[in-house]
Amino acid sequence: MPIESLRSCEAQFDAILRHVNPKRLVAEIFKADKGFHYRYFKGYRPEKIGRGRLRRIAQKEIFSGDGHELFANLIIVHWNEASQRLYHEMLTHVQAINEDVEAIEAIEDGDAHRIIDDLLERHHADDVYVCVQLNGVRFDEALVTSRLVTGEDAPTSD
Repeated sequence: MPIESLRSCEAQFDAILRHVNPKRLVAEIFKADKGFHYRYFKGYRPEKIGRGRLRRIAQKEIFSGDGHELFANLIIVHWNEASQRLYHEMLTHVQAINEDVEAIEAIEDGDAHRIIDDLLERHHADDVYVCVQLNGVRFDEALVTSRLVTGEDAPTSD
């Protein structure tokens, strides 16, 4: 899931990487997957690893092949933490539908439009799109594309 989430945001990936703390990410990978750490970071001082290197690793480990779940998950966690206000607003909206957000199979279009309209008052459409994709918010994909990618307004009820 995290791999597919990031793949759906490939156009926004550079913006996602701006929220990643490379030094912290390397330390987290070292603790969790030493093989991956040695493959990509051995011999580099953590403070010298930048987002460009992370981008090259992501091209190999996320956007091609099977992908590396841990690396993808850590990038998503860093984005969620850096964008915690948007993340928590989205979570609050979704929890209003069902407290157990994982049990939600789909969010009705009317609720989705209401949530998106509210979030767009305070956040940029690209950020809301990334939040929806990275966190697997169960909006209809066509609705997400029309509202957050092409910028269409919500349909009016007559």
